[in-house]
Formats: sequence, C-alpha cells, structure tokens
Amino acid sequence: MFWEGAEKRKCNRIRSKILLRYHQIIEGQKNSPTFLKSFTKNISAEGLSFETEEVMTLGTEIQIYFFLPGLNNEICARGKIIHLEELNSDPAKYLLGVWFKELKGEDKKKLKKRIEMMDLLSLLQSALEKNASDLHLTYGQPPILRIQGRLHPLIMEKLGQDDLRTMIYNILTEEQIHTFEKWKELDFAFSPNPLVRFRANIHLQRGNVEAVFRTIMPIIRSIPELGLPSVMADLAGKRKGIVIIAGPTGSGKTTTLAAMVDMINHEREAVVICLENPIEYLHTNIKSIVKQREIGTDTLSFSQALRCSLRQDPDVILIGELQDSETVSTAITAAETGHLVLTSMHAPDCVQVLDRLIGMFPSHQRGQISMQLSNCLQGIVAQALLPCKNSPSRVVATETLIVTDAARSIIRENNTIQLRTIIETGGKYKMHTMEDSVGKLFNREIVSRETAKEFCRELDYIPEYAGLEDYIEK
Repeated sequence: MFWEGAEKRKCNRIRSKILLRYHQIIEGQKNSPTFLKSFTKNISAEGLSFETEEVMTLGTEIQIYFFLPGLNNEICARGKIIHLEELNSDPAKYLLGVWFKELKGEDKKKLKKRIEMMDLLSLLQSALEKNASDLHLTYGQPPILRIQGRLHPLIMEKLGQDDLRTMIYNILTEEQIHTFEKWKELDFAFSPNPLVRFRANIHLQRGNVEAVFRTIMPIIRSIPELGLPSVMADLAGKRKGIVIIAGPTGSGKTTTLAAMVDMINHEREAVVICLENPIEYLHTNIKSIVKQREIGTDTLSFSQALRCSLRQDPDVILIGELQDSETVSTAITAAETGHLVLTSMHAPDCVQVLDRLIGMFPSHQRGQISMQLSNCLQGIVAQALLPCKNSPSRVVATETLIVTDAARSIIRENNTIQLRTIIETGGKYKMHTMEDSVGKLFNREIVSRETAKEFCRELDYIPEYAGLEDYIEK
C-alpha cells in the first residue's frame, strides 16, 4: 500500500481546499451566531481540518457548513475539536482537527462517496495493482487506465470540472499550483512513498484541468532483462560520442536510458549527469557518481543545464530529450569534447531521427551540422513495444544503426535515405531493421500476424544476419 506503516484510518482522507463556514456552538445562545470562513486542509467522511486565527480549546463544538464538488446541497455537520496545533506564522494561526459528532446519514453517505471518487491516491494504487502504464483523468469520462496499450475505463462516475480540479490539486503544492496556473502546463514526478513513483502531466483541455500519470517501476531492470539487443551494452560502454534512443511516446525510451545509466553505474567509475523533465528512475551511486537534475526545479532548461554541465567534470551526460536546435548544438559540442551523451528523441526509425535533427536547423547550417554529426554520432536505436500474442504483456522490437565509416560518409553528405541500405546489410556490426526484429518475433509466435503486419510486409521473412540471434530475449 502507498502509506505502509502510516496511521490507519476508517475511511479515506484527502487533501482538499474547500470553502467552509463555521461558528462556535454556545449552549443557550439567543443571538444569531457570527460565522467565520476558512478553507479545509483535508477531509474525510469522519472529519476535516482547517486553519484559523481564532483560538479554540480542545473539546469545543462548532457548526460547519460546506459544499463538495458534484453535490448540489450544502452539507451541515456538528463537529468537535480533537486536534489543536499552533503554526509557525505571523499573524499566529492554528490548525484545527475536527471530528464530525453529528452528520445526517444521507449527507455522510454522499460525503463518503464523493471523497472516494476524489481520492487520487486510491486510483493510482489501482493503476499499480492492475499493472497499468498510465492513468488518464479526463473531463466527462470516468478514470481510464492504459493496460498493455489498451484503454480500460474504471467503473466509476464520469468526472466533472470541479471533480477534476479538486482531485488533481489535492496532490500539488502551492508552488506547483501557481506554476500550472501561470503556464497552463506542469510536468513533475510524484512519489507517495519511497517505493512508488509516477510521472505526471497536468494540462488544460477546453478549460478543464486534466492529468495523465505514467507508472514508473521502482526497480531499474538491466539491458538483458528488458529484452534489448546486446548492442545496447556496447553503446553504453562507449567513452565518447552521441547515442540516441528513438521511438513514439510510451515505447520505453526512458526505461532503456535508465538501464544504460545503471550499467555504467555498476561497471565504470564515472561522473554521470542526468538532465530530466521530470526525474523518473532514481539512481544510487555505486561505482559512479550519478547527479540527477530536474528541469524547472534544479535548472531552468535543458540547454542551460547542458551548458553548465560541461563545467561539472562529467564523463557521461544524459539528456532526457532533444527538443530544440540549441540543445542539439550543445550536445554535439559535449560529444566532440570527449563526453558520452545519451539522449532520446520522438521518431519512428533511425533515418527519421537524423532527418529531424538536421531539420531543426536553418538551411545554411545543415551542412555543418551533418558534418559534426557524422564525426560524433555512435549509434541510434529505435524501439517499439508490441503486445504479445499469448500473454497480457508486451515485448520490445528494435532497429539499430551503428555509425560505421560508410554511415559517416552518408551522414556527412546529408543523404540519409541511403542509411536504410547500411542498416539492412550491417548484420556483422549488430545492425538490423525493425522489420527484422518484428519478423523474428512473429516467426517465433511471440506476436500475432495482425501486430506484425503493422511493421512487416513479408511476414515469412526470417533474418539471417550474423549476430542477430542475441537481440531477442530467449
């Protein structure tokens, strides 16, 4: 569970910021009570907490009125103060914990149901238990899990505008809320406890606050455990140059890069600087010093962090993603000055990686960039995750380009279309096409014909290149 070892409660308690009105109950009072206002800090079906400047003693009874998102009727409860904490603030404030002494049965039932619906931690727990890669919170839909690439709506009510905002804001700090409301986008890593991490993206869709949470497995799996080709270990063992992992969103690029850094960390004394947005996998120093810097928290941008990292005595630099020409230029400079640069890019195959990299620059610079890439690029691996035929899991298929002298000449001339031939005939250098990889999986009955057809025109083709047998986990 998320809160292993924490205080166990009879019902869910969520962080919340809900406006409430309250007044102290004084027996025999004839005059109309004076209402005060505050915002809840958290709430459950049994009670709530809020901040106040009023001093109240333990045992004081108060009357509370508030609305919950999705409920039209105001909830009225009689509460008893069971917790009092003075906060370090000026002017002095107090945190009050209130137990609901009296709450109408119907109101309690509605309150419990709404709180369960807004309990994001429970939804994330469900995502873990069902081995979902992603949790989607979308307006007008129930929470949706992505499991083995397919979307599975949970049997819950559809989420409304207030539901979404309350649910998502529950896990954000005040600083994160301010950042999101200013820039309309927010990326961060969320960790309910040291063993669980999620990559979160908060965004707006037609004015509604929505979110996607990507599950990050706590254990970094090795290159063989991921079923990646052995050439990945060769590339991770390079001392300088650029290695690029490509693929669409959700194809495991970050997981592959984490495995490469983990291999370096176990086998080499090196300073590894990771620039990520956000930090996903956490590395512990073993043989190497691994410094993980988060964009937006530890530094302002990839390009700025990359420039500064060159003065931090790095041997290896990991760049979460090549997003702009400035970052690409600095990465090339780092590789040219004797550093190994590991990075990723959204592209379906190796040839398109180079086309997109060079295309980031104006036409008068492309010749120079092609020349520099031809000198420092070590290899490109494109990958995709395919559903298995007979099990509820996925398997990785890859395409590999190793930059040989022939490949360097083609890149230098910016004639990237010819690289396809280099890949198809480069088996002795552990190169292979995506068609080779998927064809192998199909002929071993790991993936279905329908899946293989998306990548292969000739399904009966079996790769015969030397060294190809080891790139699929047996």
